Amino acid sequence: MEEKENSNNPFLAAKVEWLERYGGFIKQKRNWQIVAYICLIIALISVVYVGHMGSQNKLVPYLIEVDKLGNIQKVGIVKQGNLNNSNVTKFSIQTFIFSWRTIWGEPEMQKKFIFDAYKYLKKNTEAHSFINNYYRANNPFEKGKDKVVRVKVTNIVPQTLNTWQVEWEEETIIKEIPTKETYRGLITIEQIEPETEEDILNNPGGIFVTALNYSKFIQ
Repeated sequence: MEEKENSNNPFLAAKVEWLERYGGFIKQKRNWQIVAYICLIIALISVVYVGHMGSQNKLVPYLIEVDKLGNIQKVGIVKQGNLNNSNVTKFSIQTFIFSWRTIWGEPEMQKKFIFDAYKYLKKNTEAHSFINNYYRANNPFEKGKDKVVRVKVTNIVPQTLNTWQVEWEEETIIKEIPTKETYRGLITIEQIEPETEEDILNNPGGIFVTALNYSKFIQ
């Protein structure tokens, strides 16, 4: 009886027809609105998280692992405590000696060697002044016009906590005639942990030469 009355009532019939036709769309719309709200919340959380992470210091220094003479073995991310690795110190000393003593005939390459040497020198120290005076008295660009000096570090051993003894060979080639000499020196270092990206790129181990002396080694 009730169904018959509903079918005879044009208003109720229209409502039923409208619900049947558009009810599904309304339900889908609400579902999409819920999904949209959830996505918005996730996006806001992500923005806050990214902002927080961006405010943190995310510099990741990389150091190389080297053998007892400072030759490169592998590369990895610096972990806490790695900066005290003696092989890192040896690599830094080897690079400094090689860059300082090498003489090359090509000016741009020679300039790079000089810059690399200064990366391991702490300003306003005995070593910094020593190297400045050395380059004034021994202009590598002038010397490179008639000779080449190849350097090979052969031994690096600690003497005290901050002092290391280093030996190296130099092969000097003048008019295609090679001669070899051996040198021995004492180097005092100071370790300063790198803080900026530039520091990490220039001197990742933070090893700086503060004093040095050397002489020709006669066997």
